[in-house]
Amino acid sequence: MIHVVIMAGGKGTRFWPLSREKHPKQLLAVAGERTLIQQTVDRVGATASHENIYIITGASHADEIRLQLPELPPENIVVEPVGRNTAPCVALAAAIIRRKDPRGIMAVFPSDHVITNPAALDSAVKALVGALEFSPELIGIVGIKPSYPETGYGYIKIGAHITSQVYKADGFLEKPDNATAQMYVESGQYLWNAGMFFLRVDTALNEIEKRLPSLRPAVEGLADLFRTPGFGDKIKEVYPTLENISIDYAVMEKAGAEGKVICAVADPGWNDVGSWRSLYDLMPADAQGNRARGKLVAVDSTGALVHNSKRLVALVGVDDVVVIETDDAILVCHKDRAQDVRQVTEKLKKEGLERYL
Repeated sequence: MIHVVIMAGGKGTRFWPLSREKHPKQLLAVAGERTLIQQTVDRVGATASHENIYIITGASHADEIRLQLPELPPENIVVEPVGRNTAPCVALAAAIIRRKDPRGIMAVFPSDHVITNPAALDSAVKALVGALEFSPELIGIVGIKPSYPETGYGYIKIGAHITSQVYKADGFLEKPDNATAQMYVESGQYLWNAGMFFLRVDTALNEIEKRLPSLRPAVEGLADLFRTPGFGDKIKEVYPTLENISIDYAVMEKAGAEGKVICAVADPGWNDVGSWRSLYDLMPADAQGNRARGKLVAVDSTGALVHNSKRLVALVGVDDVVVIETDDAILVCHKDRAQDVRQVTEKLKKEGLERYL
């Protein structure tokens, strides 16, 4: 049986000022009528039933997620009392699912990505699940065909063919510089790492035990209390003591070096919506290449992204700018600096302006 785990603990700092600490990107409808996390649950409904979908999130977001996703059992919204990156999150989910389905396959997805061709993703998922049923010791990941040399993503180097869609993963590469990204795209041997992966829950816990020996007993102790009155207090006690480490660094890179990771190649119209620049690619453009979610008047201006809900925005003689309007803050930046918006949130903290976060 397949169980879906959706990681929803991100803060979305590069989407400030629309994304705030108590209402981050995954809870916003920035790419359609439904929020990003609602779109994710809609999409994975083809993979798992609602009772087998779990959301891992922070305490400040749990109530809103329950409101947005009433179709999920409330107890399947698992609340982390503090952030500890993705390894503890995945380990806890694996331990919880293993109590229910010892040989179940866990499909892990981010909560805040956009897929415009879900059929292509479904094909990759089926290919990986089929491979894992035959070789349960492996870990499967989805690799996205790169459409341009992006420096903001990690990459996967693919090796030998296993099936028509599945390859051995020969390595995980950190975010490259421009020249390296160009080489990756031209070679045809590298894919974007979309952060979607698949493995049996027993394999997940075995890999965790091998790499982080103290983590497995901690999460198994929590899983023993899942859906009991004592779970909430126990996770508040245990979780802050867990190592703050990503699943990529703790498990995926090391398992990949041992030849245990396979990769399904997909072209599902994936967008991580990681910055305002990414959102620009998802919106329809006018004749001058301007894209607006609100009223815009543009004079001698091209390539702008405007996200405004209440006030008219007028542009004169400016190109490639981002203008984001909210009730209490306005962001203006060059489109090429959209990745740097998180520096604004860091500066707000330093200057004691937390009310804007």
